[in-house]
Amino acid sequence: MKRNDPGVNPMMFFDDALENERTHLFTELAAAVSESRTAADQAAKLSEDGKAGLARLTEIWCAMNHVWGSVVFEGSPARMLASVVAQIYAHLLQHPSRDPVGLALYVELRYMAVSLMLGEWYE
Repeated sequence: MKRNDPGVNPMMFFDDALENERTHLFTELAAAVSESRTAADQAAKLSEDGKAGLARLTEIWCAMNHVWGSVVFEGSPARMLASVVAQIYAHLLQHPSRDPVGLALYVELRYMAVSLMLGEWYE
């Protein structure tokens, strides 16, 4: 096989991996949005993992929205978590990633969404 064959897409494996992660992430983030809103409605308290997760999700949200510096979210920590999860989900639906950084982000967010849905972020 020639290296520069125009019929060969050397990125096909990356593209497949990215699409697979995106599909699973959107399903899991939708469930995480629902779970976090339910927990906020029940006045759940965040565990240490939940506080760390909220901090990391806030960093991700800030990077996605090019916000550098301070950001203020209002409400209880559980309400803030529900809000930032929903905002990240909405942003990714409108602006899907197509690069290696996006793939890494999808994998990290999937891991976080599963942990949240397993109840590990709440006391």
